[in-house]
Amino acid sequence: MTDTQVRIGADGAAVIDGDPIDVPPGVDPAHVVLQQLALDSAGSGGPIAAAIHDARTEQHLRLQINPDGSTRPLAPGEPLTPPVATPAPTENGSRSSEHDQELHAVHEAGRAHEFTRAAAQADRLLAELTVTHGDRDPATLTTAAVRADLAWMSGDYRYATDLWTYIAEGWAQAAGPTSRPARSSARQAAASWKDVPDNEALVSGKSLLAMLTAIAPSPETNATVLAVRRRISLLAPA
Repeated sequence: MTDTQVRIGADGAAVIDGDPIDVPPGVDPAHVVLQQLALDSAGSGGPIAAAIHDARTEQHLRLQINPDGSTRPLAPGEPLTPPVATPAPTENGSRSSEHDQELHAVHEAGRAHEFTRAAAQADRLLAELTVTHGDRDPATLTTAAVRADLAWMSGDYRYATDLWTYIAEGWAQAAGPTSRPARSSARQAAASWKDVPDNEALVSGKSLLAMLTAIAPSPETNATVLAVRRRISLLAPA
């Protein structure tokens, strides 16, 4: 597994795998980075490794980041290990643990290529989270990303496009249009749409274009926006 590459500059600017991260004034960029890595870990369904260089202190470290936000140091080349589960004393903690277990079950089914079962589990979990937390809550959007991945892996590219478009709009509202989750989800939506057959691509393409235009920097010259607009013009009836 390739480590996620993180750099915090001497001026406090933070970058994850080449993507700049928004750091609010007065907030430690390391804290923002760890929050984003925890979201990435939750979206992947398991721990991730990150190689971090903090130029402010010239510190180099390698961390395992777990979906719950906990971390542990890793030696170079040391493999990831499953996080130790601890009993949650509160109802909210218990529900969070239950959600993590259910999401893990979805990932396991997906890895086994049991897409029908995985999709049904993800749909049920997503419906529950939407009711209890709302459709813009990070837990809901993270679970929706898992469902979008399943759609793509099973060849349902139109649904994957629609889901990633919805997720990008959700992150743009929750974290800002220039946030890493919003931009990453927008790229996933555009990549999925490339595989949508022409006879299905027009409707989802229009929604995708509206989202990209709202999120992409300089949309009038953005290559992805222009490519989507060009394909839509070819698909649209004369």
